[in-house]
Amino acid sequence: MIFSGSLVTIKENTLDDVKEFLKGYPQVEIYTSSEDNQNIVVAIEAESDEKLEELCNTLSSNENIINIAHHYFHFEEEVEQIEKGNKKNISLKGFGKKKKKHL
Repeated sequence: MIFSGSLVTIKENTLDDVKEFLKGYPQVEIYTSSEDNQNIVVAIEAESDEKLEELCNTLSSNENIINIAHHYFHFEEEVEQIEKGNKKNISLKGFGKKKKKHL
């Protein structure tokens, strides 16, 4: 299980629409938004880095979402599985930078 603290950057005057959209995804928990209403702080929970990447690609398909930037990760269970030898192949491809949408 991976937990990510992320910042969702959105188009101007779309805060309510994007929040409503994000509420449709139980893996996403909304914490707060910036004073200018163009950034939303969220926590995202996913089974793996691949699932996190899939979810973020789905979320990014919303025309009002400009970018999703991950600022911290917690993946203690993954590390424990590697230490026990239960997981040998781990992909980190989902942790790279993504292209931002152009407005």
